[in-house]
Amino acid sequence: MKIVSQMMIKSKASAHLAAGCGILVAAVLAAGCAGGHPAARPALPGRSPASASAPSASLVRVPRPDYASPASVASAFYIAWASVDAVHDGPDAYAARCAPLATVSMERELAARQPVTAAWQEMRRSRLVSLVQVRAVTRPDGAPAPTSAVAYLRVYAIRVTVTTGGRTTGSDGITLRLARSGGRWLVSAVLFY
Repeated sequence: MKIVSQMMIKSKASAHLAAGCGILVAAVLAAGCAGGHPAARPALPGRSPASASAPSASLVRVPRPDYASPASVASAFYIAWASVDAVHDGPDAYAARCAPLATVSMERELAARQPVTAAWQEMRRSRLVSLVQVRAVTRPDGAPAPTSAVAYLRVYAIRVTVTTGGRTTGSDGITLRLARSGGRWLVSAVLFY
């Protein structure tokens, strides 16, 4: 009986830590844990695309988007924006992943919203890796019809988060506004978490 009680206490502690890490990830994402990715357009002056990219050891894998397809760009952006690998990446890795998928103004806005140092350090201590897999991209109910210049899309995903406390899986998603820029679709706003 004592062993069962200890196992239940450990199980509750693991669930509490996993929930806390999930809340921490949500807080970091809500604080602007998104940014731009330099490969989608010419690098900003003084910045080389190679130096801004995420380390090759990162577990975050962003698919190459089809810039003629707003859904493809929205899907790639969400993976880049919402996935976190605190084991291999730095706190600004999401910005490097998202840059080629975002308009210049969106890239600047997101780069200005770095995760707070304490939050990032806690994610690193807990060895947090949270990856999303996109399941569907649709036009949200009530959204304006897409035009040749603007489209609104809802991305639905499954999130798998692993920490020292265990593994959790859940549904996730976001609504994005995309704009046609330089002949390509790019994310111009994150609308709903």
